[in-house]
Amino acid sequence: MSATYRVRYSLTSAGFPRAPSDVSAVDLAGALDDIPGQLPAGAYILYIEDLAAGRDVHWTRWPRAYRPGFCESDAARAKPS
Repeated sequence: MSATYRVRYSLTSAGFPRAPSDVSAVDLAGALDDIPGQLPAGAYILYIEDLAAGRDVHWTRWPRAYRPGFCESDAARAKPS
């Protein structure tokens, strides 16, 4: 049985505050790292809820593409002098 997540996202630029009409929600089944591929192009994830657990998914478990600083390759990081 695969996990199901409720994902709230916006297709507008990352300005605040967002109007309620700028936010959409969709329920998706599968792995967390598969979520971005199931959303419309340019979607900015606002939050993810694990429907089985009945709670929000902490940002450290989000798809790698949405975790700040976790997507950088070792070669792209600045090395200390």
